[in-house]
Amino acid sequence: MSIKTEVPTKNNPNRNVRTTDIEGLLVLERPTMDDERGFFREVLEKRDIEAAAGNKIEIVQWNHSRSNPGVIRGIHAEPWDKIVYCVQGSVLNVVVDLRVGSATFGKVFSKELGGENMYALYIPQGVANSFCVSGQESADYSYLVTAYYEGKPTPAISWDDPLITKQFGGWPVKNPIISDKDKNYPTLKEKFGGEVDFSNYPWLNL
Repeated sequence: MSIKTEVPTKNNPNRNVRTTDIEGLLVLERPTMDDERGFFREVLEKRDIEAAAGNKIEIVQWNHSRSNPGVIRGIHAEPWDKIVYCVQGSVLNVVVDLRVGSATFGKVFSKELGGENMYALYIPQGVANSFCVSGQESADYSYLVTAYYEGKPTPAISWDDPLITKQFGGWPVKNPIISDKDKNYPTLKEKFGGEVDFSNYPWLNL
């Protein structure tokens, strides 16, 4: 779950974009300007993400969800790249690499977003996203995506799969509020056990 600190280079000129242990997953950490009126910050610059990711990004849809305290959403790997940001409240964001053939298949990255943690995440296609409202107020969660929603089935796994939760210490709420759909997704092994050798990934064999 570590973040790799990057120094500016020709291929990654922005020191505010951080790579992670999961290939393609980026943490966007922009400066905040405070004064007596409040604050101002640029959440992202598209050119910086493109430089770090090594590919062009075309945003086609902007979504906004509100979740009550104790809600968990996910774990879904929609067919698009996604940039997520918690505008109000706070969440524990958890992502899982579901890309078969990836060197980090099944690996988890987690980070608190919102409140004092004013980060955004760039999540590439095939990496599943989820979050839990960790504070006592509702969380407004905004995300930009690179493809239109078409209602097709989304690859997803169980929110309480122990192979996943053990990697980040578990969800920070008891008796979470979860949709019926999210309650019935298969575990990682149920979904991918027939095509992936789990023994190749140490984080899945702790």
